[in-house]
Amino acid sequence: MAESVNSENSTTVYDLEGEDFFERFNLKRVKALGKGMAGEVFLVKPKSGSGRMLAVKKFSLLEDVRERSMRQFSTEAGVMQAVPHHHLVPCIMAARCHDYAAIAMPYYARGDLVELCGRQNPRRVNRYMSHVARAVEHLHKHNIAHNDIKLENVFVDRSDRAILGDLGLALEVKDDSKTAIAGLVGGTRNYWAPEILEADTHARIDPFKSDVYAMGVMYWSLVSGENPETGTDFVGRLRAAQDLDLSPSQRSALERLLEPNPLERPAASEVVKMMKMK
Repeated sequence: MAESVNSENSTTVYDLEGEDFFERFNLKRVKALGKGMAGEVFLVKPKSGSGRMLAVKKFSLLEDVRERSMRQFSTEAGVMQAVPHHHLVPCIMAARCHDYAAIAMPYYARGDLVELCGRQNPRRVNRYMSHVARAVEHLHKHNIAHNDIKLENVFVDRSDRAILGDLGLALEVKDDSKTAIAGLVGGTRNYWAPEILEADTHARIDPFKSDVYAMGVMYWSLVSGENPETGTDFVGRLRAAQDLDLSPSQRSALERLLEPNPLERPAASEVVKMMKMK
């Protein structure tokens, strides 16, 4: 059985009842950083003027989106607190208010990997992918699939390390089949593995191998400069792109990540080893 992660026993979520999160913790909104289905992300700073900038993800709990937003909030806060890792965005604080919930996390001023997309140095890309692979391997060891790996969800910290975030769609696989209902798997369509595109909604597929494919799409975008498009034959494009500055081992690794057959695609633990090759 696969389901959204529910880590209530290990998750600390403050119940602020009628209080406002920003007022309670004396935070000032500086600007909006982004907006998604579940809500908005704000850059905030302490009103006192001293202290670090934070990013606060605000999940609307208004009636029309309450169920979905609460599920994503609980999943994201639960995973962040239950299985922390130095290449996963950490949860500094999580709280429920009257009509919204909020997660405070570090602010990554260097942005996400979208800003670096476009024929990056392969060695640099390999290093970032190594960081992401370690984060994904860590999640998979705890039977959790990230389920929305993409450039926008990988941030770069001050030490030039890649940090994987946005865990609201994570799936926990609770049986030995290591599969999930296809309708629950996928995240962003442009990163979908072929088996998701081809599957019936109620078919069962391996979400861990789908994560690996999404990593391959991300890798391809970083070295090619191309935005991912649904249904692209990435292996064919890679074989035709002989001008890409990739070593034989890097080209082989990318081709394996983008393997259309999930049974032949490597596990995240193997990807970690592959990313160490030059």
